[in-house]
Amino acid sequence: MTTPRTVLLRELLVSVGVAALAAGVLVASPAQSIQFVAIEDVRPGMVGVGRTVFHGDTIEEFTVNIIGVLKNVMGPRRDLILAKLAGGSLAETGVVQGMSGSPVYVGGRLLGAVSYALGSFPKEPFAGITPISEMMSAVDTPGPRPSGGGLALAWPATSADVFGALRRLAERASTPLGTGPLGLDVLGPAALADLVPSLRPIGAAMVLGGFEPGVARELRQALSVSATGDPVPATGAAARPDPALTLRPGEPIGISLIRGDLEMGATGTVTHVEGGRVYAFGHPFLNLGPTSFAMTHAFIYTVLPSLDSSLKIASLGPVVGTLTQDRAAAVGGVLGAMPHELEATITLSSTHAPDRRFTFYVLQDQLLTPLFSYVAILNSLTSYERQAGVMSIVATGAISFGADGQVVIDDAFAGDGALAAAAAGLTMPLGAAATNEFRAVIPDRLDLHLRVSEEQETTTIQRVWLDTTRPKFGATHLLQVLLRDYRGGTQTIGVPITMPTDALGPLTIVVSDAATLTGLEQHEIKPGKPTSYAELMSQLNATRRNNRLYVRLLSSSPGAVVAGETLPALPSSVRSVLEADKSVSSAPVSRTVVGEWERRLDRAVRGSRELTITLTSSK
Repeated sequence: MTTPRTVLLRELLVSVGVAALAAGVLVASPAQSIQFVAIEDVRPGMVGVGRTVFHGDTIEEFTVNIIGVLKNVMGPRRDLILAKLAGGSLAETGVVQGMSGSPVYVGGRLLGAVSYALGSFPKEPFAGITPISEMMSAVDTPGPRPSGGGLALAWPATSADVFGALRRLAERASTPLGTGPLGLDVLGPAALADLVPSLRPIGAAMVLGGFEPGVARELRQALSVSATGDPVPATGAAARPDPALTLRPGEPIGISLIRGDLEMGATGTVTHVEGGRVYAFGHPFLNLGPTSFAMTHAFIYTVLPSLDSSLKIASLGPVVGTLTQDRAAAVGGVLGAMPHELEATITLSSTHAPDRRFTFYVLQDQLLTPLFSYVAILNSLTSYERQAGVMSIVATGAISFGADGQVVIDDAFAGDGALAAAAAGLTMPLGAAATNEFRAVIPDRLDLHLRVSEEQETTTIQRVWLDTTRPKFGATHLLQVLLRDYRGGTQTIGVPITMPTDALGPLTIVVSDAATLTGLEQHEIKPGKPTSYAELMSQLNATRRNNRLYVRLLSSSPGAVVAGETLPALPSSVRSVLEADKSVSSAPVSRTVVGEWERRLDRAVRGSRELTITLTSSK
């Protein structure tokens, strides 16, 4: 009688060689050479053995009955083996989320990985098996990164934008095969071709830990995660891969999207380990191509049976390496290599509670880092702060891009939507830098301090005036601004402004908040787009902030923005030449900026006022 202990012993002897117990941790020697089953040798009626973990860390075996081969079903020269599974708890659970990658052996030779499920409510556990040769070829052959597929967003993004992008990401990775290609060859019963439209990736077992229920619900809906996969307590994460740990075929493998005080990722099964290379899943995770996920151990608590799709309830363990490829036929990585991640630290200060400090690591990816950073920041706020009623958040800190510079954070958010606005505004530099057209940059550190109060700390611009009725060319005058605090008193502040020496016609002084100035710039002033990475970083550091009072002196003389520089009061002949020259990047503007100032306040600023003046000579 085969017991879990004998199965584990056989696995240790056959697949990984001599093992030893050291410091309470199982340390395995490099895997012995193993032979593969060529797809040409697969025949209906073959019987194989599959290996996976259903409980804890014990590898169990199940029976695999080969039904036939669907040739070219995944594309040219990409095949899928159809099989019926039996044994263990599979009769009650069917194919289980988290089984993706479970290795199948025929006569001691590796055939491939259990990777696709058949239908939505099957009465028996049928599965598709991805040949091991295709898995290794996909992982070991470098290739370009697939298209972003609608994941790139215009930042700052809304919650609907972020969770919508995550939904599109999940749909792209879990799309059924659809109809088979014309000329599909079938090894086995011809009716197998009719099963192709119902084949779909088994799917990884998602892990959520430390998430506020509302955010977790949004994530489950966006990523199509069953509610039964509710948050599992995070087990923590090692700062670096543990060299004493390895992975064996049939063991669970974890892929981390966020780890630390927040845990978000997925678990599947290891198919093959060769030297330091690991092959798993037999289908894509997110189909990103070249990537850098933290590859971890995983622990399986139990299997939750479901008529729709049974699920392994799991948690992520310590980091053992880096997942470097996320391809159509498999995921693969390297043991012992440290993944590139964004290290984020958030300190949350509240007027009603002691300070809280969170540290987590987010995968480094040009499209996904901003998305999951948004989720992490939003969750940190919603977990401890109220989600209804007015609120104010003052944010300070910095985003580091290593040698590529940093963006300083100093902003404020207030009102009913302060939580989502803060998450979007603080993530905006990550999104803008990740999608820039000049160079590939990924942030390496995010430090945030968020001071939260359950009051609306805002001030509104009431009135503006100059200290003189006859402003002069080239002179410095004091601009007076009357402010009224929300449910509070008033104050008057002075902003010294220097007049131009040669401006023609009347001028307009605009005193405004960030949102009003941004709208004015987009419609009338049309600021130039950055022409270099240095200009981009400069613009990100000069991003309009809600705790600023902005003053702009505008001339009504038409001008143009040329190569990012505003040229005011241009003669009509010059403007005509610029408009006709298609080799020059230029845009006409109805008003141009001839002076700009700003003043930082201790709260968010609302409103705007304008003042029209005419300059006189000093004589």
